[in-house]
Amino acid sequence: MIGYGLRWATSEHAAIVVESARVFTDGVLFQIGRQVRRRDLSERQFQQLIHEDHFFVSEEGRRARLQYGAILSDGQRLADSDLFDEDGVDDGAVLLRQGGSGGGGASSYRYADDLWLHPLPPAGSLELVVQWPALQVPEHRITLPVGDLLRAAEQVTTLWSD
Repeated sequence: MIGYGLRWATSEHAAIVVESARVFTDGVLFQIGRQVRRRDLSERQFQQLIHEDHFFVSEEGRRARLQYGAILSDGQRLADSDLFDEDGVDDGAVLLRQGGSGGGGASSYRYADDLWLHPLPPAGSLELVVQWPALQVPEHRITLPVGDLLRAAEQVTTLWSD
């Protein structure tokens, strides 16, 4: 596990932090923390934002949603919403938002997201990208050294040899 605690992006209503990375032989699981505060939003607006998957079903709403991405050192660009090519076949690296948890009250909400990057990124640098238009978070990038991830992968204990 690599601890980061890096502030990735902030706005009046949101803060997003790269908290850590759990490294495996076949990929990296990034833990992302998000804090949302209500401030001047109506109760309904706040509820829609913290439960956006249930409310943002229109095309305009989907564009306003939280979006993660990655740019690998070999030039590959990944988005958490692009799992497969048009033919439905997984042809390469993938970035997938999965699991996570959240909780809060009427004035703030905290999320813990997991971002799975498969396979391990190539040597060089890795840019993580985030934007959340609904909360006025424009595109922000953070660069992580891949060497730390690859060294951690060398230390992973294999549970089964087959």
